[in-house]
Amino acid sequence: MQYVIKYKLFFHSFNKEIEDTIKVDNGLSYFNGERNCSVYNEVDAIEYVKVTHKISEIEKLFEVPQEIYDSETGEVGVTSIKIIGCWIS
Repeated sequence: MQYVIKYKLFFHSFNKEIEDTIKVDNGLSYFNGERNCSVYNEVDAIEYVKVTHKISEIEKLFEVPQEIYDSETGEVGVTSIKIIGCWIS
């Protein structure tokens, strides 16, 4: 089973917003900075996405537009995320 999360990711340095979905596997284990956690419901899946964004590992989870890598800075920079919805797939 997977959880599908719809999100909006905003790249502040580039004034660019992308909206997409990501699938998170049930039972996925991750470290939230303080303790080990697992994904067993929709709330856990959303928390996993937020933690991954918070610890600046968005490239592991989200599709970053190639034009950002091709820019003169070549770095993602500051981003913010908004979770729009979550459902079971």
